[in-house]
Amino acid sequence: MSTALLEREDCDDREICPQCEESILTTGQVDQDITISGSVIRLRNVQVEECRRCGFRSLSGKEAGLFELMFAPEYSEVGDLIEALRRAGYYGMFLKESQTETSLAFGSQQYVACLEDDLKQLYLDNESYHVLTSLAAAPPQGCPVELNGQLYTVQIPKLGEGENGVVFAYRENEQTVLKIAKPRPYSREHLQEEYAVTRIFDSEGIPVPRIVAADPYGRYMIKERLAGESLARLYSTLGPSEAPLHRLVFEAVARFVARLLDLFGKYPAAKTSISPNNIFVKLGENDCHCLLVDTGPAPCHDYSQFDFSEYWSKVIPQKIERYRAVGYL
Repeated sequence: MSTALLEREDCDDREICPQCEESILTTGQVDQDITISGSVIRLRNVQVEECRRCGFRSLSGKEAGLFELMFAPEYSEVGDLIEALRRAGYYGMFLKESQTETSLAFGSQQYVACLEDDLKQLYLDNESYHVLTSLAAAPPQGCPVELNGQLYTVQIPKLGEGENGVVFAYRENEQTVLKIAKPRPYSREHLQEEYAVTRIFDSEGIPVPRIVAADPYGRYMIKERLAGESLARLYSTLGPSEAPLHRLVFEAVARFVARLLDLFGKYPAAKTSISPNNIFVKLGENDCHCLLVDTGPAPCHDYSQFDFSEYWSKVIPQKIERYRAVGYL
C-alpha cells in the first residue's frame, strides 16, 4: 500500500477521532492493494482518516464505491460496465435504481461471510457510509432500511451522534433505537465490544440500555431507548453554578462518574468514555438520575488524574463546542 497521504479539507464531512476523542480527523487518499482469488488488485484513491494527536489511522471504503461492479465477472468489456451503470442509475454500491424507489439495505450476514478478508473491510466501510449518507438526505417522513431481512422505517433527523455511531428512532418500535456504526473498522469493533461488555455494567447496577439485537460484524445494533437527555444537550440550560438545577445535576453526575471510575478500576476492560454525549440525565420533580448510553470500551482514556471540577467546568464545555463544530449536536 502506498504511504503517501494527500491532505484534504472537507468541512462538510469532519469527524472527531474515535480513539482519543480530542482531535478532528485529517482525511487523505492512498492506493491500496487487495487480494481477490489470489490476484492483487490496486484500488486508487482510497480514503484514509488520520489523527495527528494520537496517531489513529484508518483506511475507509468511502472512495471505493465502484469496486463491486468493477470486479463483477459478467462484464467482459468496459462498454458492458458503462451500460450496466447507466441502467442502474448508479448512486453507490447499495442503491441500484433510484433514491426514491429503492430501500436501503445492509448485506446479509451470509453474503459478508463469503467475502475475502481484504475485500470485506472495504465492503463494510462502504456499506455503512452509503446507508448513513442516504439517511442524512432522507425525507422527514422516514426511510425504510432492511436489516437482516427485517424492514425498519428509520425516522429523520437522527437522535444523536458520537465518534463511533449514529442513533436513530424507527417507527416500528418506540421503545428501542437503531445504532449504525460509522464506516471504519474501529467503530464496528467498538459496537461489537459494546455488546460484549454491557452485561458488566448491568451486573454492577449501572443503568445502561439493554441490547436487543446486534450484527456480528458490528455494523448496527438495536438498543433499548433510555429516558432523559444527554448531558451535552442539557448542560447549557442549567443556569449559573449556584442555581438549584445546576447544583442538582452537578451532584448527580459527580456521584455517577465516581461509580463509573470505581467500576473501571474493578474491570479495566470495561473502561469507556465519560463524555457528556455518553451520559444521559433524567430529571424528576426533586431528583436526578444518570444513565450511560454507550458501554463500548475506550482503552486509550486515562482517568488516573481525573478531577471532576475540571471535567465539569472545562472539559465538558470544550467537548460540546467540538461536537457542535462537526454536527454531532
